[in-house]
Amino acid sequence: MYDRYYSSIDIWAISFGCMIGWGAFVMPGTTFLPAAGPIGTIIALAISTAVILIIGANYTYLMRKRPHTGGVYSYAREAFGRDHAFICSWFLSLSYLSIVFLNGTATFIVVRTLFDDTFQGALHYEIAGNHVYFGEVMVSVLALVVVGVMFIFAKPVLQRVHTVLSIVLLAGVVIVTIICLPHVSLHDIANPFGINGLSPSYTIFSIVLMAPWAFVGFDVISLETVHFKFSMNRTRWIMVSSIILAGFVYIALTVVSVTVVPDGYGSWAEYVTNLDGLRGALSVPTFYTAEALLGKAGLVIISITALAAILTGLIGAYRATLRMLSTMAEDKILSEKFGSTSYGILFIMLISIFLAFLGRNTLTWFVELTSLGAVIGFGYTSATALKMARAEHNSRILLTGIVGTVITIAFASVQLLPHITALEAMGPQAFLLLSLWCLLGFVFYWRTVKNSPLSEHNGISISGVILFVLLIYSVFMWFAERMMLMSDSRELDAFILRSGIILMLIVFAGLAIMLYIQNLMRRKHNEFERERIQIYERNMAKSQFLFNMSHDIRTPMNAIIGYTNMAIQENDSPKMAEYLSKIDRSNQQMIAMIDDILEMSRIESGMVERHMGAEDLYAIAEDIEDLFAEQMEKKHIDFTVDVSQIRNRYIQCDKRNLNRVLMNIISNSFKFTPEGGSISVAIQETDPHAYEFRIKDSGVGMSEQFVEKMFTAFERERTSTDSGIQGTGLGLAIVKNLTELMDGAIDVDTAPGKGTEFILRFAFEAADESEIMQKAQSGSAGAGAADGSGGGVSGAGEKEKEKVDFSQKRLLVVEDNEINREIVTMILTQAGFQMETAENGKVAVEKLVAAGPGHFDAILMDIQMPVMDGYAATKAIRALKDPELASVPVIALTANAFAEDEQAAQKAGMQAHISKPIDIHVMMKTLEDILSS
Repeated sequence: MYDRYYSSIDIWAISFGCMIGWGAFVMPGTTFLPAAGPIGTIIALAISTAVILIIGANYTYLMRKRPHTGGVYSYAREAFGRDHAFICSWFLSLSYLSIVFLNGTATFIVVRTLFDDTFQGALHYEIAGNHVYFGEVMVSVLALVVVGVMFIFAKPVLQRVHTVLSIVLLAGVVIVTIICLPHVSLHDIANPFGINGLSPSYTIFSIVLMAPWAFVGFDVISLETVHFKFSMNRTRWIMVSSIILAGFVYIALTVVSVTVVPDGYGSWAEYVTNLDGLRGALSVPTFYTAEALLGKAGLVIISITALAAILTGLIGAYRATLRMLSTMAEDKILSEKFGSTSYGILFIMLISIFLAFLGRNTLTWFVELTSLGAVIGFGYTSATALKMARAEHNSRILLTGIVGTVITIAFASVQLLPHITALEAMGPQAFLLLSLWCLLGFVFYWRTVKNSPLSEHNGISISGVILFVLLIYSVFMWFAERMMLMSDSRELDAFILRSGIILMLIVFAGLAIMLYIQNLMRRKHNEFERERIQIYERNMAKSQFLFNMSHDIRTPMNAIIGYTNMAIQENDSPKMAEYLSKIDRSNQQMIAMIDDILEMSRIESGMVERHMGAEDLYAIAEDIEDLFAEQMEKKHIDFTVDVSQIRNRYIQCDKRNLNRVLMNIISNSFKFTPEGGSISVAIQETDPHAYEFRIKDSGVGMSEQFVEKMFTAFERERTSTDSGIQGTGLGLAIVKNLTELMDGAIDVDTAPGKGTEFILRFAFEAADESEIMQKAQSGSAGAGAADGSGGGVSGAGEKEKEKVDFSQKRLLVVEDNEINREIVTMILTQAGFQMETAENGKVAVEKLVAAGPGHFDAILMDIQMPVMDGYAATKAIRALKDPELASVPVIALTANAFAEDEQAAQKAGMQAHISKPIDIHVMMKTLEDILSS
């Protein structure tokens, strides 16, 4: 069980705060306004907000459906497998990590804006043509260290700080915007439409395609769903409000940027064109406007607001990166050490501090990769939502899933293909960093493949292909983009010589790892094939052994139960009757345990199949209620079955396996619920074609330790000695396997002393009521055989059956076991039948032929017999030339008790199937139906 410590406002703060960083204060002047002007930027940002809301709808859908840790990693793994989850988490990790050190280094930009060159001491150095000042780097290091240390030692306090900062951020933007509104010129807002001479639609399109960068971070809350202490239904409005408010902040700061123009500039267009040559607050239009309108107070307000934005982004990115690293560690992609908060935070802190020393300008290369990681995360989330919604027939999410997937494909295309938009998505340095990240990903992918079973991979899987293709593409794009910048032939020759070596080293490193993985996969595949064959042979041997043991155990059990029932009928001593009753109950427990063991064996061997059909949920619920009503009443348990939340009662489902699942869970609840307790079964239609079965009891509950292994075969929290309750520990394992066979999911909410609630989720296709009626009519038109063993008989028609006089009927019992022949003969003789016996199928056929037509009214046929088995004997009877002899009813009476045994009996020409140990009521009902037809 997880600690739940995040309130609604905390989660809103995480989502909103992670989206808004330093870029929201500078991008209007440096990027948006030059491209599209104020009105174009506002339109583009409004469209971007709507686009992100569509993707956000996919996130909230998955958060409600799969409230687990790991966010999109967990979603992608469930929907598409581990390879896709690896790709998703690998690039998202880069995205979140980039946000950490980009926000960390943004702190000294604020300091530089406010204090100019105060922190630019004598100690400085140059990287890639950019001056890096040690004093400014120390400001970034301080921010990174303080947040990291608080994460390790004061996480609850840090969360409170994050929530307060998010509120301060929003309040600061609102205050500055309100102050600016009276000074806004509508003429300046509308004109000109950009200053680059590009068409309005093209520039709007270009800014919209930057939406992943602008809004990355709202998805961070999907990583924390297990810690929410509020209903998951609230997540939709939390995410919607945070995205809309983030859009408002970007639009508001765009308006603020053009509200006031410094002296000497005729328009905002002239002002933003010359920003590179300005220093201090003048170099950031949002800061200048606040200072111009409110003086120092305005500068303080905008500075506090910007610092709040930087710190909320920094804290949120720390949290997201840590969660991604720990999720990959749990899945053995990274070292288990990354599962530790302290280790993960120190790793993030140290790598961010190292990168801070490269300088802010150098790190802007990572901004472009931040967008790529976000796009991949958005794409996998939308595709997963699309897949799940299609299975559940959820039309709303189906639409948002399709739109979200198409949008993210467009985002990715623009990101990787240069010169498509007015705003360059990735420069040559970003392509080089991408190739190195792909190469590093190959190393971890190699580690993952090496340490995981073949079942997690299939050849050179999608992860390897994507990483290799991206590596080759990005490194060649870096090479080509750099070449295009070269104008001097000598400079070009030197570049080709130096960079060509780098290019070939990266390509060959990736190719070497790819070939090694391919060889490793081939070895694993060979080992897997050998193991698979061995496992198959072992399973077949085990299944055959258990099948034989089932038959051999049921045979003496039939004798024990038969003689016990006869002794109960003939005994007059109350004490002896009590003893015999207890023996009979023990017999039934023994049969139930044998059935569980055999069922688990069949599931493990893949021998259980789905049998879909049109069913009525009301009827299924009524049958369940009737089945348990008497025993619940005896134990004084308040037992209810609620179907009031079902809108579409007629469905296509596997009724046999669904009943088995429900009966196992309810039986379990009955066992562990004391007298006077309660058990409720509620069937709810949560969405069209999506159903939940909730079985809740007030029983003893289960411990957290047992819940982790409750679906493992033979696991029991309490032994029969401790609890006084018999069982094999297979019931819940069978439930889990049958639920998954029906493409369902199962969750459990329990605690010691607080009872247990099982939640089953299924997606059922709709069925027509006419199908149900037709099925009911065909069932009533049949012979109405007892189905205690699942058997059926035919030929009764719709006429009213008359009471059968058993004394006028002669039966032939074919059974190789002498004791079983005696028991069946005694039971049926007491019922009035005239009886004859045969010890195998060959003798039975000979007796039937010798006796002639009309002598035997029916034959009870064992299956496993020497000389001639029951199937062969039945086929021989059906092949007789005399039609009256060939049509004598044959009923299987056998210890072969599975569904396929019933099908085999029907295929051989038998009219019904009765399993051993014999249920006398079932046998008599079946004989009555057969003989009255």
